[in-house]
Amino acid sequence: MDHTQRKEIKKKGFKIMRKHYGLLMVLSMIAILLGSEFSGGALFLHLTDSQLPVGENQISRQLHTLSDPGIDVFRDIINGNIVDGVELSQELEETYANSGSGVLGHTEGIIASLVGTVTSGHLYVVILQSIFTVTQDPRASVIIFVLLAALVYSLVFAFVREPFTITLRRMFLEARTYDKVPFHHFFHLKHSDRMIRASLCVIYADFLYALWFFTIAGAFIKRYSYYLVPYIIAENPDIKPKEAVKLSRDMMYGHKMDCFKLELSFIGWLILGFATGGFLNVFFYAPYKLSAMSEFYVMVREDAKATDIPGVDLLDNDYLIRVADPELLKETYKDLKKEEEALGESSIDLTAKQKFFAENLAIWLGGLASKEEYQKVENRRFQLAGEMDAAGGIAFPDRLDPHLRRDPLVKRISTDFLRCYTLWNLFLMFFIFSFVGWIWEVIVFIIQTGDIVNRGSLYGPWVPIYGAGGTLILVVLCKLRTRPAILFFSIAVLCGIMEYATSVIQEMTTGMRYWDYSGYFLNLDGRICAEGLFAFAALGSMAIYFLAPMLDSLLMKINDKLLISVTVTLMIFFVADVIYSQIHPHQGKGITDMGKVNTLTLEKARKSY
Repeated sequence: MDHTQRKEIKKKGFKIMRKHYGLLMVLSMIAILLGSEFSGGALFLHLTDSQLPVGENQISRQLHTLSDPGIDVFRDIINGNIVDGVELSQELEETYANSGSGVLGHTEGIIASLVGTVTSGHLYVVILQSIFTVTQDPRASVIIFVLLAALVYSLVFAFVREPFTITLRRMFLEARTYDKVPFHHFFHLKHSDRMIRASLCVIYADFLYALWFFTIAGAFIKRYSYYLVPYIIAENPDIKPKEAVKLSRDMMYGHKMDCFKLELSFIGWLILGFATGGFLNVFFYAPYKLSAMSEFYVMVREDAKATDIPGVDLLDNDYLIRVADPELLKETYKDLKKEEEALGESSIDLTAKQKFFAENLAIWLGGLASKEEYQKVENRRFQLAGEMDAAGGIAFPDRLDPHLRRDPLVKRISTDFLRCYTLWNLFLMFFIFSFVGWIWEVIVFIIQTGDIVNRGSLYGPWVPIYGAGGTLILVVLCKLRTRPAILFFSIAVLCGIMEYATSVIQEMTTGMRYWDYSGYFLNLDGRICAEGLFAFAALGSMAIYFLAPMLDSLLMKINDKLLISVTVTLMIFFVADVIYSQIHPHQGKGITDMGKVNTLTLEKARKSY
């Protein structure tokens, strides 16, 4: 491959990136955060505040401005230096709290460990304290902490990071060929029932490469020998580990130097990426390079097909690389036209009022029999629109995927989230979500402090902000259910407005705060923070696509009289609790001082360890 060919591949890659920029940039960012690609590429997610304390022994072994002192807390813990770890954690917290200000000040939370400057390692201390609360044995706590860390890393590595390297390439290949990349294709490995095998294939290749890494030449050469393994699995998830490795090795014979030179041609963008603290890496370099490397895979694949190398027949998903013939697509999806016409003709007798509430608020005011029929039609209509895109060559044709023919994908994907909810079901879901939120708050507090506290502003086992948020999401954002990315951020905005308003109203009426996010990443007056909003967005998405449909199906099976009786009873107790709490506010340790409760303090660490 000469300079002209490399230039053409990069030109095609740039065109792919530009066409699907939003999707490919998000995929690249996920890959960077998981550490599966471009490790260290997003420095702006890890840059250290120059004012944070770092020991002299640390300076000698790492660049202070690119390090993570929180990792040093982790090292101290696993080395048994608990007091040193807690002391460093507290010092980092205090220093960063003093150097941060306003919205951007942050010292706590999971997002704080990923975004902006370095965190204090507080998360590791919280986990250790949780273990110590149960064991009351310092040595056992450290051993369990190490084993837990190893287990979590292994599970994430095997079932998240490694499969994602395959999913990433699958999505980039589809983006290369088609104008649309359906959201459910992100779960292609799951739909093909080959998640574990695919993961084992990549792990096997990584293991072989790790062995070669002990040799000077092997560390360089074998990287390119196994370079195509994730692409091969993305095309054929049924392939066995040894077959994938051998096929990649054979395909890359004569192309390893081509791959090296192509990667080397991106060195300028990589340098600019580091010069911008990693911003350019995330928003340009990573999606650009992955797009170009997808073109490189296609070129090598075509060469392997032309020379008929052994095992090339395993690359059998041709329509991942090229659009199928229109006549073949027309024949394959010939039933869609009739079904589309049938769905168009099917009409459910609804009044103007019932139709408005069903379409705009997902609230059902009609009969229960017609509710089931309405939902069935709406869900199938949505699914049919995706199949029509495939039939038109706009999206990958699932019906022509050789690894999904055993069971048509339409049967594998249960689209049931386009639902309408009766008012009684919504009321009951409010209490279910509120109860689940209360359970969550209680568990989190137990983990952090070891104490059992009746969390929330009310006395009953419910935290109404969870219930109100869950039901509002189902109703107000129902028209965004077919657009998951927009829905996710809309949930964050809606929950942010609601949480902020609730905090202000509670403080105005009771003079107390029931939560305080001061110190968290992107907090606003300590009332809301990015971590909480993204958590709400993730949970809200799960509620819309999985939990609420499941609950609705279960509630529909309950006798109407029993359902109404239970709901009315809960409403009476809830209203009574609200009134009583206004007269006698629920307050105390772990209730009105959340965000100020210490977990494992230095004094506790010295006494316990």
